[in-house]
Amino acid sequence: MQLIIDLGNTQIKYFVFDDNRDIDTRTVSYDHWENTLTQLQREYPLIEKCIVSDVNRSITADLQRALVPLPVILCSADLRLPFKTLYAPSHQLGADRVALLAACTLEYPNQNVLIIDLGSCITYDILDREGLHHGGAISPGYRMRYNAMHSFSGLLPALEPKKTAQFFGTNTKSAMHSGVSQGIISEIQTAISYYEAKFDFLTVILTGGDAQMLPKPLKNSIFAHSNFLAKGLNFLLASNTNS
Repeated sequence: MQLIIDLGNTQIKYFVFDDNRDIDTRTVSYDHWENTLTQLQREYPLIEKCIVSDVNRSITADLQRALVPLPVILCSADLRLPFKTLYAPSHQLGADRVALLAACTLEYPNQNVLIIDLGSCITYDILDREGLHHGGAISPGYRMRYNAMHSFSGLLPALEPKKTAQFFGTNTKSAMHSGVSQGIISEIQTAISYYEAKFDFLTVILTGGDAQMLPKPLKNSIFAHSNFLAKGLNFLLASNTNS
């Protein structure tokens, strides 16, 4: 068994894999990371190794100490990777993006792939059929856009993200919801159109916690994966250990 840990900006996700099968998934706040980890170790004593993807970097050292004596690998571009990247320097490529690109090579080999991850930020990465990562883009995610409007203005309210199909807001709140939603939808559609013109027979993959905020017509045109990052991490763990 393998333990997969995804340290995001706001939450931690734990995955227990038995070979290539995800048998348990838990999402917790940072306040509860230690209790949940202890529970998993008690419930799954056959866990043999672990990989961590960390974009937060607040509890990595504490987490590693809590996992002793379990062998732990930190996901980064320094690992043995199933792709090559044009990112320079390569260590600036985030652990989450490394894992997603690895998952692309596993699930969609020998294809041109655009992976779009909707989390705290929205990331775009393009991987060609030869296994070369050409780079991508990073933009603010849903919550970040709402927070920015509230923080950098005097009158706009603090709102929770809301799914909407409206193009025209009839008050300040609905206008903010429309601006965020339609802005992100237009951004994604533009990115897809651009990469489709550059890479033939492009496979588009959508993942991340906020993917459910997108309208169905857009999601129906691409492949949606809820635990795509975890699959990539499990693949990297197997590729970088002896067993």
